[in-house]
Amino acid sequence: MKKNFYLILLVLSSFDVKSQSDPALNSALNAYSSVKLNTAYVQLFGNGIVLSANYERQLFKKSGLGIHVGFGVCGETGFNWNNSSRLTIPVGINYLLPLKRNNRFVDVGIGATYAKSDMQVYMLVDYRNPNYVNTNFWSCVPSISYRVHTPKHMMYRYGFTPVINQHGFIPFFEFCAGKRF
Repeated sequence: MKKNFYLILLVLSSFDVKSQSDPALNSALNAYSSVKLNTAYVQLFGNGIVLSANYERQLFKKSGLGIHVGFGVCGETGFNWNNSSRLTIPVGINYLLPLKRNNRFVDVGIGATYAKSDMQVYMLVDYRNPNYVNTNFWSCVPSISYRVHTPKHMMYRYGFTPVINQHGFIPFFEFCAGKRF
């Protein structure tokens, strides 16, 4: 029994030594070790519908799992700011998948955006019933993006972020820029 235990322990310890010497694994871990846990950024389109300011927190240094929250503005029908602007509150989760080059990631996430009034995205809805009232409005915003972290702790991200809500599916392309700290 004792011999089997020592044999299993020896085999497991040899796997551990092998994994530490793997260059691909070391490269991925080095990319994650340079990730700052906090990022403040502005976003055009994406989760905030038109324009938003966001805060993101990576939950663990090596997993790439993060959450974000922010606030944004949007005209009642997208870019139509004449009538009134609306506050949006985007929230979501994301996961960073490292690419071979350090500080380059595929950012995959899902988010939800809350607005106090019905927001028609300008390119989808041509006509709305004037008697229609909805005081709680949610949009689902999945995303897949290319993300770059610079040596000066800047973050740039661009990608595909469609908006899905009661009016249908609206394809958006986002751009974000911010500071990691």
